[in-house]
Amino acid sequence: MYYQSGQLQFSGVGNFSGVPGETDLLLRNVNTGGLEVYDINNSQLTNAAFIGTVGLDWQFAGIAPIHAPGASDLVLRNVNTGQFEVYDIVNNQLTNAAPLGAVGLDWQLGGFAVDPPTGSMGDSSEAARLAQAMAGFGGGSGAAEGVNTVAPGTDASQQALLTTPQHA
Repeated sequence: MYYQSGQLQFSGVGNFSGVPGETDLLLRNVNTGGLEVYDINNSQLTNAAFIGTVGLDWQFAGIAPIHAPGASDLVLRNVNTGQFEVYDIVNNQLTNAAPLGAVGLDWQLGGFAVDPPTGSMGDSSEAARLAQAMAGFGGGSGAAEGVNTVAPGTDASQQALLTTPQHA
């Protein structure tokens, strides 16, 4: 396996393998930007797959169903430009990458909002929804340490959306 002590950073969980009922772990090498998926079944690691390398100026923003309902796609944000990029992961492989747009560096990620009941973000307003999910939680690097997801069934129209960034 790819693991070397102190070099891997947790980057999220999702069903990257496509095996029904399986939850997989995504780790990133902090020195190289390499991404590795670990398949977990019945509380056991069953497989490891290296899926590629992403530049170190891209930080983890979240795992969300962007390209299809129920998908586990990786979203990264460039710490220098505020640009978001989505990476589709299917069968433990990167299958596509696409830009989602940029948000000013004075904004931090607050979470992702999905449309109930399907949980889909896969339409032409993906960047707008991503921007609505942004929240200013103080200054910093522009990327939050964790990602909060809006619970299914929550009416996003009743939630407070972006107004102005908060400054530390």
